[in-house]
This record gives sequence, structure tokens and C-alpha cells, in this order.
Amino acid sequence: MIYRHQYFQLDTEEKKVFDENGKGLILTGNAYRMLVFLCANKHANLTRIGEFLDHAKEYTENHLRQYRYKINTIIGQAVIEYKNNIYSLVSEAKEASEIRRNDRNTDLLQPDPIKSKVISMDKQTEVKFMKWPALFGSGLLLLSFLAWPYAYYTFLRIAITGVAIYYAYYLYSIKKQNFWFWGFVVIAILFNPIVPIYLKDKSIWSITDVIVVILFVIFISRVNKK
Repeated sequence: MIYRHQYFQLDTEEKKVFDENGKGLILTGNAYRMLVFLCANKHANLTRIGEFLDHAKEYTENHLRQYRYKINTIIGQAVIEYKNNIYSLVSEAKEASEIRRNDRNTDLLQPDPIKSKVISMDKQTEVKFMKWPALFGSGLLLLSFLAWPYAYYTFLRIAITGVAIYYAYYLYSIKKQNFWFWGFVVIAILFNPIVPIYLKDKSIWSITDVIVVILFVIFISRVNKK
């Protein structure tokens, strides 16, 4: 069975989910099965969904909230809503038989060749997220409160600039040019060793170092949580 929704397409035979552009999405396990059930039934409560997932296991609202969050996050749209103890599929998911005959099912599930190339290029340029640069940079910034030779602070500038550029490019590669992206751009400019910025009052640098450490920690915590 093939279901077509405004924001996704679901093939129960191949057990695959695609976005509205035909790009394959990684949705598996009970989150996938919950989406299949709601495509077929549109509305259901905890008991009905739990019996469909596994009648021998006792599911809680917390389980379904996690599945709902996973579905909405992966699809990128709030396709499942929760209200008055009922989980509902927002908008209708039509079965393949209800779709116009001149729309081939393969066309629904396969992305346009040009779009496929663009998606492939995006995957190739996407940077893998790593949290150790932020931890390394935070350690260097905290150590800067001790007495060090001038060479240490030169190295600190290079290291923090490199860390900021890495995370800015990571966000750029996943098309997240948001507050964090511009924040890392500012950090890279502030610490850059090529055209260094000097502040007369050392206490301002100390406050800046602490703020940058806090930003690094909050950023990697948010990314890991997502």
C-alpha cells in the first residue's frame, strides 16, 4: 500500500518513507509503524496504537510522545498532533488508488534525476559533527586564565578561530544559517590571528573567554540532544 500525504509518501511494501520531493527518509521501528497506523486510521488513542504496535507490551504516553516527536522531526513538519488524548494525522493521507491514474507510483516514490544529483552533492559536502573541537577550545580558553608565555595566546587565537570556522561551516553545510552560524562567524573574526583585535582591558578578554566557553557547551549540548 502506498499513502500520499501533503508532506510525505509512505510505501508499506518497501517499508520506506519519502518527503514531498521524493527524498528518502530514515524512519524505522515503532515510529514508522505508528505513522502507518495513523495513515490508515487517521485518529487513534494510546490503547489502539499500543495494541497495533505490540499487544503484549504496555505502552505509555511517553512512548508515543517520543515516536510522535521522531516522526515530526524526520519529516520536518508537524504531521502528527496530540489533543484530548487522541493522536491524529494532520491532513489526509490518500491511498494509491485515490491518486490520479496518470500519476505513476514510481514517479511518486522516485525523486527527479536533477534533484537526486543536488541531494547527492549536498551529502558529499555535509560536514560530520564532532563535539571534541568545542571541548578542546573550551579547555584552552579556561587555561588562559593562568600565566602563560605570549606564544600560548597566539596559539589560542589560531585554535579558537579554527574551531569557530569548523562549526560555522558545519552549520552552513546543513543549511542552518541561524544565530549559531553567525555567532561562530563573530568568534572567528574576534579571535583571528591574521588581523588580530586587541583590547586594552584584559578583563574584557576574560569575560569574552567565559562567554565563548558557555556558547560552545550550550551548542554541543543542543546538537547532541537533537
